[in-house]
Amino acid sequence: MKNVMKYLWIVLVFALALSACEIQDVTPPPVETEVIEETETDPVSPEVTEPVVIPTEELPVVDDDGNMVCTLVGPLFSELTEEQKAQLAIFPEVSGEDWTKGPEDAILTVIEYTDFFCPYCQMAFDELETLVEKYPDEVRIVYRPLPLDSLHPTAPLAAYAAESAGMQGKFWEMYSAIFSSQSELAALSADDLTAWLLETAEELDLDVDQFSADVESDEVTLKINAAKLAMFDVGVSSTPTVLVNGRPVGNFTAAYLSNFIEVMKAEQDMLTECPPFVIDVDKEYTAIIETEHGDLVLELYPEAAPMAVNSFVYLAREGFYDGVTFHRVYHDFMAQTGDPTGTGWSGAGYQFREEISPELTYDEPYMVGVARGQVEGTSGSQFFITYVPYPSLNGGYTIFARLVEGTEVLEQITERDADNNSEAPEGDKILSIEIIEK
Repeated sequence: MKNVMKYLWIVLVFALALSACEIQDVTPPPVETEVIEETETDPVSPEVTEPVVIPTEELPVVDDDGNMVCTLVGPLFSELTEEQKAQLAIFPEVSGEDWTKGPEDAILTVIEYTDFFCPYCQMAFDELETLVEKYPDEVRIVYRPLPLDSLHPTAPLAAYAAESAGMQGKFWEMYSAIFSSQSELAALSADDLTAWLLETAEELDLDVDQFSADVESDEVTLKINAAKLAMFDVGVSSTPTVLVNGRPVGNFTAAYLSNFIEVMKAEQDMLTECPPFVIDVDKEYTAIIETEHGDLVLELYPEAAPMAVNSFVYLAREGFYDGVTFHRVYHDFMAQTGDPTGTGWSGAGYQFREEISPELTYDEPYMVGVARGQVEGTSGSQFFITYVPYPSLNGGYTIFARLVEGTEVLEQITERDADNNSEAPEGDKILSIEIIEK
């Protein structure tokens, strides 16, 4: 069980995965390097290591200002450290030399180093087109040529053609035309490809004679080749290489990149201070979660998990959970919710330590736990309700409530795995949460 929060994903953002089209060296590298595989979600059956449990009463629950003890979560794209800036300096900043599409003030800038005849580049083209169609005001695409002529001999010619079309104001039209016809163009000879490019230039209402001259000009060929060699010199020789807001990513799907946008949009409403302590641990609390299928009634455990209950009660009373979906649901495991973006990447803007009580375990079904990250002290607004006993969660995830009514409603929540299935059905919504205090 993982709370895939942004403070964890920023680590993955810096892991540049190997791409499909890559120039192979004849000799192996002198130093064996560790290959880091990007993992988007935990397996359904997680392995949980036993943390060192410090009783809640030995640590403060409330600070001097009467707020719950917590740690605020920074933005998804926090300011780079000097070391990170140095590492990423191999990728030039966006300038007037680049071909760009989308608003300059877009919240997400995607830079693609691409080869028109790399099959995975064509996939990236389709995904980025989908992303732009979904978020026309939030995305800017930046093209950078990286034609791997050792793999695709006519790729430089296609890059020259796109550049030449751009000199007449039709770069993106030629870019789209080439990628859209990649399957038929990749196998053509240079002469046949040239004929197709000239026909396409005419269809785009370009000055064909000027276009033809530009394709062969030193200005164009030197620009493309210089850009390619600059990347080779710093060790970038695979396509597509994709950067998001200056950070390399190994996943260019529209579904994945959409999560960045949703999280950044949600950051505008995140809390900027720890929530006040609003519960009385000596009182009894019940939560009635109204869903599209009926009510889920939770019995809360304020004595065993005062911070988790306080966080849940505070957010529920503030309407934070209203309209939030169950974003990750397995009927043989659990139903998880509490992320306003519906991605599983976000939360309310703060984290708090886990509260592990030996008396409360996942040995029975319908326990309500707090989702967390892979390190301690990363519990937040996301929570889950188990369908079945799941003892492997014991000792790792705070239990702050139990489902006492509405098991038939829980069974009706739509099963979905949006992390691995971009076409997953829409998640069922929480309509409202009522807190009853006695």
